[in-house]
Amino acid sequence: MDGSGLDDTERALLSAWRVQQHPDPVERELLELHRHWQRHPARRPLLAAELLDTGELASRLLGVLLGSAVGEFAVLGRVGQRSTALLFVLEGLIRAHTAARSSGAGDPVTAALDGLRRWLHTRGVPWRDCGSAAPAPNGPLVEAPELRSRFSDDPTPLTALAKVTGGHPVGSRQHPINTSATATSVPLGAVAALWSDDPGVVHALGGDLAALTHGHPRGHQPGGVLGVATLWLLRGHDLETALRQGISGWQAARTELGAAVRLGRLSPAGFRPGPAHLARAGSSGLDSLAVAARVALACQDDFDSAITSAGVHDGDAASSAALCGQLIGALRGPTAIPAEWLDRLPITPLVERLATDAAREFGPHPDESAAWERRYPASDAVAPAAAGTDYRTGLTSAPRSAAARDRFRGAVLGGAIGEALGAQVAADSWAEIQDRHGPGGLTDYIPAGFPSGRLGSEAQLLLFCVEGTLRANIARRTTGLDDPIRHLQHAFQRWLHTQHLSWPRAAGEFLRETPEPDGWLVGQRALFQTRNPGRTMMRTLIAFAKGQRPMGTPAAPASDSADSGALLRAAPAALWSDDPAEVFDLGTRAAALTHGDPTALLAAGTLGYLVSRLMLGEDPPEAVAGALEQIAPHRGQQELSRRLGAALRSSADRLDPESLVRELGTGASAAEALAIGTCAVLATDADFDAALPLAANHSGNSAATAAVAGVLSGAARGAEAIPERWITQLELHAEIDELARDALREFGPQPPDWGERYPAT
Repeated sequence: MDGSGLDDTERALLSAWRVQQHPDPVERELLELHRHWQRHPARRPLLAAELLDTGELASRLLGVLLGSAVGEFAVLGRVGQRSTALLFVLEGLIRAHTAARSSGAGDPVTAALDGLRRWLHTRGVPWRDCGSAAPAPNGPLVEAPELRSRFSDDPTPLTALAKVTGGHPVGSRQHPINTSATATSVPLGAVAALWSDDPGVVHALGGDLAALTHGHPRGHQPGGVLGVATLWLLRGHDLETALRQGISGWQAARTELGAAVRLGRLSPAGFRPGPAHLARAGSSGLDSLAVAARVALACQDDFDSAITSAGVHDGDAASSAALCGQLIGALRGPTAIPAEWLDRLPITPLVERLATDAAREFGPHPDESAAWERRYPASDAVAPAAAGTDYRTGLTSAPRSAAARDRFRGAVLGGAIGEALGAQVAADSWAEIQDRHGPGGLTDYIPAGFPSGRLGSEAQLLLFCVEGTLRANIARRTTGLDDPIRHLQHAFQRWLHTQHLSWPRAAGEFLRETPEPDGWLVGQRALFQTRNPGRTMMRTLIAFAKGQRPMGTPAAPASDSADSGALLRAAPAALWSDDPAEVFDLGTRAAALTHGDPTALLAAGTLGYLVSRLMLGEDPPEAVAGALEQIAPHRGQQELSRRLGAALRSSADRLDPESLVRELGTGASAAEALAIGTCAVLATDADFDAALPLAANHSGNSAATAAVAGVLSGAARGAEAIPERWITQLELHAEIDELARDALREFGPQPPDWGERYPAT
């Protein structure tokens, strides 16, 4: 075979199997099998999914959806309401996740309710009576004829949705919409497993999805149990482990569900529970899940027998069969389902497409195109659903949202702008500032040629820290090295080289690895300007270059300095991890490379933590409250906690410059500078034009305090919210933004091959 007419995947597959240059019948057979699997994902075994780089998530999720549909179909003889509602809820979650990536705001419960409104329309209800704000239903499912039916074997979901469209508050676990305990909405809980890697979040979401239509705990809590069990199955765990993990989240049902798991586990080989064994099965969600768990464990190697057993009792047989199908489908993938069932099921192709789309959206490489957002548009809800959990911070690992990316750019630009503004009055008292700039003090750059906003030494170092973090991630994904500290030290030494030291004098031990300073940033000659760098920075980095001291650590820091120069370098740590606690730790370690006072290290970690939380869309007061909780267990946190607490209190009073210094300090230390900058952001609701002047106008270290305010305001509002004049008058603003965008690409879903621009040395 010459390779013509093959796609890239097929060529790679052929290359992997080719052992000779001549056509081989085995190769042809392999390619035909591959193409068959591509056309029919439900016939593709899990091993093939992994080999073909389609991922187990897609196959196991397809097993969940098809298992549910086939189980219900086997009992009812038609595509039922459980399966169709599940598809519309999944479509809603895809929309919510897409919105969360693009705008930072996407509520899965609201989006699921919108999906159920579209599902209600397919039940024959006119769109105007479905309670949606959208002029017409949209999305790939609503027009599918195979999903339209007026058949319903349980009216509970329909009547609950009718109440909502009539003005009744949306149902939730905290505020039940009815007292129904039936099982028809429990299968919805399975798709909650896609939203988060946190079992607690999944349990809450699974229950909230079912509670949209079912108010009794026995009708909605099993949805949370199912969600957690599905989460573990999607990760490849065995069925008993998955069920026990799910059950652990619902104390009230441990006895009943635990007994079902035990009976299923102890079933003899070949045993199939029959009507006599399930004679006491009821119709509640708890009853149906217990039947499904027992039967699935007993029959996990035989889908046909499992569905037959789960569907022959006097309770809600359709629900228990659907739940049993979901569990076995998640465990073994779609190939567990006999081919004749897939051929008979009218919605198999539609389910295959939706499962593929869901796996793409919730996987590591989602589609960020405009066509995708048109296919899965944002929520059309009238008002947010009433779930008691904020699901914005529970997202699965995925590329940061467009809003979060904009906020990181804002943090980097804001820090540089803040220092450039504050440096102009850093040596002046408040009285001197008023004498020179008027009663209101400094409100803009001082016109002094172009650009007016000159980069300070801390902004220079911030840029090198961004580059060092970027290069550390290249090493992480190419070599497995998962500690960025050495890369940050290397970045510090490259900055030292820009302060008029030759590379052999600045490099220290890195000279062996990099005989010349490397990378794009050190090639920007405009950075080779000495802007009054701090003595601590210069002294410690020169000592490292001379071999007089090793890299500093929190346990053995490079100095005992507490000055504010420790702060800005912590901001890029927000890229390294999605966990704010890990960001906090990295921020403290980055500070310890040159500083050593425990309060200064905690202050640096806190700045990184705040940037991380603000990038996730938290309001500044919530982020500061979280930071106080984060630092509380640490030794030596009293001063920092006191100053941050004072910043929270003082922000409500909008302190004048004298009171600001009296209450929070001069900004000479890291803790003082963090408190003043934070107070300015809180007092102005992160308004850039108001926060930076407030942080700069006082008798203290205006450069450091305004830089902190710039970082936090930019992280809270984003680069697009920074008034243009601040950016256009900033020295090297285009290069700063280019570096920030490069860093975001590196930490995005498809980082490029940077070559010599950012070597992973």
